Amino acid sequence: MASVVIPARNEASHIGKCIESLLAQRDLPGSIEILVSDGMSADDTRAIVEEYARKDPRVRLVDNPRRIVSTALNESIRLAQGEIILRVDAHTVVEDDYVAACIDVLRRSGADNVGGPWRAAPGDSFWSRSIAATFQHPFAVGGARSHRLDYEGPADSVYLGCWRRRVFDEVGLFDEELVRNQDDEFNLRLIRRG
Repeated sequence: MASVVIPARNEASHIGKCIESLLAQRDLPGSIEILVSDGMSADDTRAIVEEYARKDPRVRLVDNPRRIVSTALNESIRLAQGEIILRVDAHTVVEDDYVAACIDVLRRSGADNVGGPWRAAPGDSFWSRSIAATFQHPFAVGGARSHRLDYEGPADSVYLGCWRRRVFDEVGLFDEELVRNQDDEFNLRLIRRG
């Protein structure tokens, strides 16, 4: 089983598309569960997730009273039933083969963490299209391989992440003192471990 963990807070306008993209996954080597860890949203995020959970037992709502990403990830990982853990953010819409591709690369490569390219959606406005274009441009991201759509291979960090459960037993969970950059710190621990 693969467990997808999603940190969310006030994501009513995005969470439905995110969940739909995960429910539409194909070619999975097993089953999937989706754990949305909600940081006590003030909008309709919780109601939307609860509706999905009523319709599909693969979706579960997890409470995150501390309201930060690292605590959301850790609580979901603790509750996850899968041997493979994937992180997806609430704004993310994944391709229909994303989970299967991550699992395949994880198994073939022997890496501790794999992920796909970090591609910004251009949106509908001039500003959102400009930001998305900048987000992918080498001038803006320097040598960050995680932003390169054409890159495959070792990197310092990956977007989102896909791990075997045992990695968290060996390295620990995300640092709950960090409100931001918890993924970079976690990947640094993986790199230092070899």
